[in-house]
Amino acid sequence: MPSLDFKRSDRVADLIHSEVAKIFSSEVRDPRLSGITIMKVELSPDMKKAFIFFSSYNSFNNVEKKDLLSGLAKVKGFIRSSLSKKINLRRIPELNFKEEIIDILE
Repeated sequence: MPSLDFKRSDRVADLIHSEVAKIFSSEVRDPRLSGITIMKVELSPDMKKAFIFFSSYNSFNNVEKKDLLSGLAKVKGFIRSSLSKKINLRRIPELNFKEEIIDILE
C-alpha cells in the first residue's frame, strides 16, 4: 500500500535528485559544471516537467553565470538519457535548471 504521507511526485523527485547528483559527480565532463550542487528537484503535478535547482556557490571554479547556463543547456539531453537508463519510468520528465539563491550572512 502506498504511503499517505508523500505524493508519488515527491518520491520521484527525490529519486531524480539523487540520480542527477550522481550523474553530475561522475559522468558529466564539462569543466564549466564541475562543483555545482543540486539543491532540490520539484516536479509538476503531472510529472512532465522537472525543475532542478542548483547552486554554484561552493564550486571552486570561477565561471560566469551565462557560461554555466549554456553548459547546463548542452548537457540537458545527456542527463535525461542517463536518467532513462537508471530510472524505470514510463516517461522521463523534461528538465529545467534554475539557480537556487543562497543568502549568506557574513
